[in-house]
Amino acid sequence: ENVDQCDHALASLIKSMQWDEERFGLEYDLSLYNIVAVNDFNMGAMENKGLNIFNTALTLAKPSTATDDNYERIESVIGHEYFHNWSGNRVTCRDWFQLTLKEGLTVFRDQEFSSDVGSRPVVRIENVKSVRGRQFIEDAGPMSHPIRPESYIAMDNFYTSTVYEKGAEVIRMYMTLVGKDGFRRGLTEYFKRHDGAAVTCDDFRAAMADANGVDLAQFERWYTQAGTPVLTAAGAYDAAAGVYSLTLSQACPPTPGQAAKEPFHIPVVVGLLDAASGAEVVASRTLELREASQTFTFDGLPAPVVPSI
Repeated sequence: ENVDQCDHALASLIKSMQWDEERFGLEYDLSLYNIVAVNDFNMGAMENKGLNIFNTALTLAKPSTATDDNYERIESVIGHEYFHNWSGNRVTCRDWFQLTLKEGLTVFRDQEFSSDVGSRPVVRIENVKSVRGRQFIEDAGPMSHPIRPESYIAMDNFYTSTVYEKGAEVIRMYMTLVGKDGFRRGLTEYFKRHDGAAVTCDDFRAAMADANGVDLAQFERWYTQAGTPVLTAAGAYDAAAGVYSLTLSQACPPTPGQAAKEPFHIPVVVGLLDAASGAEVVASRTLELREASQTFTFDGLPAPVVPSI
């Protein structure tokens, strides 16, 4: 039944396996991999080791009835569940409070997969629209919670846009801080240390820090504080000194149970453009905002500039 609709799912799985080997050096560890499509499965998909179960809506497609969005969604979800073989199965969560450890990381991995095999700008726009349209609302309401919640009434309540999508954006900030190669070093160290173990978000953060020789202690606040921080930027050019000063400030509104917020560790990628021509004057670099307000200076500038943030 529906054999004529399985080709795209199989092709997506092959792409996923190849991508994970090339991007992160992660190979599949069994001789057989099964995908089961179920008409009445009440979830999207489940990453059981070697036997992934999917709703047919996320596996079956043919050109006469499926749209481009259907094909892209299937490719993404097939990849997501396959990537769980490492980030979720071989290395899993110590407890439910660490759920974003596997889901935020794997959402990030499937976003990167879709970006590499498709259009990176289009995928990024879609991801940002989803975060702004769903997670920002959740973070601003009575159900606001950190990506690593401290309590729950029912486990079903844990599967939120915050845990998944904001969790993926937190993982993306690691890559922004340490770079693409640094992120791979950190991920390799994480799997090397914890293969076959049940671990915590702190273990992941420690592997990233140790593999790259950086201080990520303050970065833990992304796991413990809820809410969406608001960033503001103000620039000033000193013509006499040839110096441009950029002041970045952050503030996070109160959320239920957290009236006061400590400053987050936020990477901000900034470049400078010539104010008159728009030509690049200073290549993009990553600034690290750690305080409520910080000023960064750029010298050796003979003419006014505008920031590209």
